[in-house]
Amino acid sequence: MTAPAELAPWLLGERNGFRWYHVEDLSGPALDQLATTFGLHELAIEDCRDQLTRAKLEEYEGHLFLVANTVHFDPETCTSRFGEFDIFVGREFLISVHRGPSRTAAAVRQKFEAQPRLAHPGRLLHALLDVIVDRYLPVLDSIEDRIRVLEERVVEDPSPALLAELFRLRRALVDFRRTAATMREVLNQLLRCTEPWIRSQYAYFRDIYDHLVRAMDLTESYREILTGLLDVHLSATANRANAVMKALTIFATLALPFLLVTGFYGMNFPNLPLLEHRFGWAVATGIMTGAALGLLWLFRRKYWL
Repeated sequence: MTAPAELAPWLLGERNGFRWYHVEDLSGPALDQLATTFGLHELAIEDCRDQLTRAKLEEYEGHLFLVANTVHFDPETCTSRFGEFDIFVGREFLISVHRGPSRTAAAVRQKFEAQPRLAHPGRLLHALLDVIVDRYLPVLDSIEDRIRVLEERVVEDPSPALLAELFRLRRALVDFRRTAATMREVLNQLLRCTEPWIRSQYAYFRDIYDHLVRAMDLTESYREILTGLLDVHLSATANRANAVMKALTIFATLALPFLLVTGFYGMNFPNLPLLEHRFGWAVATGIMTGAALGLLWLFRRKYWL
């Protein structure tokens, strides 16, 4: 079957009657023309233009509609976000949709041109999903590197800013796990599809499924590490507060003899001991200093200092 001429601008490749189209301008006429030509469902077209859809798989008459999620992590802000890559796949065509230029489509296009075997709906679908999921683990590696940096700081310099960063990183892991979980469910649905061109690639889809399971296991491990870091941060902050309170308590206790003696002689009563003695000030100073030094010696003996 020859590709219609009006669809040529979006044709990435054609071989043995199989055609691959790719759309980057979601507001243009491409989606509508492709929908008319291949009978794409209007709800799926609406999901393509929404670009806020979580990963899912829908079966329509004559084709499947699959939403795959890409994951991106910003080490500076410790936040993650997901992107959307939509795929319509039928027995003789595949249509990929992504807002703006796509690294995934560019990478797979090189393989498509070099490997004639990819002119097959199941194999091309696998190639696209494989590239998307393979980028999950580098994201987790970036998160792991950030965790290592925070591990060094959490004991040396616990601070409110560090605590906020820990919570942002934990939130990023939660978002990553939610994305990976929905993608895993999509692969699980693919493994239950009865289309012959999907069934022939079950082994390859299971491989992607295993990658997602591994990514989710790593996510759980990192979440446990972050939980431990949060506990360490709270303990370090409490220890620092205790150290400050200890120092203030010691200063207040050492000042107590001075307050007692000066308060005693500050009363407006005549005939106080040594009140008018020429060395009264020296005796009072000696008492105050001796009492403070005695308390200091006691603190050291008790290992409170």
